[in-house]
Amino acid sequence: MKLLYIINTKHDEAAYRAYAKVHMDGRVTPAGRVIAALGGLVIAGGGVLAIVNKGFNILHPVTILLGLVCMFAYPLGLWRMRRNLKKHARDLSMNIDYRFGDDAFSVAWPGQSDTLRYDEITRIVETGEYYFVYTGVRMAHILKKTDFTQGDAGSFGRFLEEKTGLTVVKGRA
Repeated sequence: MKLLYIINTKHDEAAYRAYAKVHMDGRVTPAGRVIAALGGLVIAGGGVLAIVNKGFNILHPVTILLGLVCMFAYPLGLWRMRRNLKKHARDLSMNIDYRFGDDAFSVAWPGQSDTLRYDEITRIVETGEYYFVYTGVRMAHILKKTDFTQGDAGSFGRFLEEKTGLTVVKGRA
């Protein structure tokens, strides 16, 4: 197998923060965030109006709380995901070696390795500093652009598009 790209990287806290942002942005559209925020504002406002007009009832503060949860669901979800990634990362300084060839790519980390076909890639996101290569709904390989030891990070997206038939999505981290 001819090796076209080699990336030797370490996942650090910045990589996990960027991954959480890209992952959440992939799950929630900007329009969905606006609708949730406006809906939450309407629900919370209805609870406040109910208290003002009808007096205190246990249902009214619950309505306000429900509205606040809707308004802040995205930032709370992003914060929670970042916290969980940081907490569950066994070893942030673990070296991960990626080797991309003509037919497949391999991933090796201390004591383990795996080979994946390009048709197993489900989504590709590129930010200013990273490529996120998804092989599952919640599984992305985080490839820092400055960690390419063979091949050009600038042409890597086009290479993946050719191999997978997918379009590289521009994300923000």
